[in-house]
Amino acid sequence: MPFLHSQTDHKPLCHETELVVNDIKKLAQQVGLLLLGKHRHVASILAAKTRSITASTDVMIDRAQRQLVVKTDIERWKRDGWLFQMMTWISIRMENTGKTLISQAPHTNPAQHGIDGLAIMMTSSNKVKALIIAEDKYTENPRPTLHGQVWPEFKLFEKGEFDSQLVTQVTMLLGHLDEDDIDDIIENDIYIKSNRIYRAGITPLPTDITVRKRKKLFKGFDKCVSGKDQLRRHGLTFIQPDIRKWMDGFSQEVYDFLETQRP
Repeated sequence: MPFLHSQTDHKPLCHETELVVNDIKKLAQQVGLLLLGKHRHVASILAAKTRSITASTDVMIDRAQRQLVVKTDIERWKRDGWLFQMMTWISIRMENTGKTLISQAPHTNPAQHGIDGLAIMMTSSNKVKALIIAEDKYTENPRPTLHGQVWPEFKLFEKGEFDSQLVTQVTMLLGHLDEDDIDDIIENDIYIKSNRIYRAGITPLPTDITVRKRKKLFKGFDKCVSGKDQLRRHGLTFIQPDIRKWMDGFSQEVYDFLETQRP
């Protein structure tokens, strides 16, 4: 598998998963396939199911490769955040192996607006067990980013400001169900706050490697997502000495893999 996961329970504040790259070439292959729109194939790989890769055109590959090449800091920040979202998409599916998980496809372009990640955990009777709402920030300024951008966003979700957006997204994701089942989910499951798991993906500074410092990074999480169940508040961390240098190298790995997919 491309990742190893290290779990830390910062009870009662939040639960943290630290993301550690185990196989960078395998990760580059899976992210490369996501860039080509093959999220169903990647989901099958992560579920240990066999599925042949559908063909890609040269135009698709050329476009994906162009999006990996950056010339300015702004382009780099957008690209890096986009690829980080794909990494966390893979991570969520890995962490929920064996469960019925239906997830929003990764964004198709850098800096795309909307929910960074949305996944629905279903029961065997087609009920919503949990809604996972993810915000991912690939940044050298993790603390002010969480406090200034992520916590306010989660607070609005808790207040119901984005319920119409959730209804739209969930309805699309569950389009394979009978209409009566979908209506029942909309009326009874989506609005239940206790069903929601908020996931903040962040890149701590290299100095934030101790458990105490990482817990301090998530200070305030319980103020925007209330309740005694810290599992509703989930932090995902990815620590590198230099996140930009790492992503430059990783982007090249993805670029090289895409070249192998030409017809």
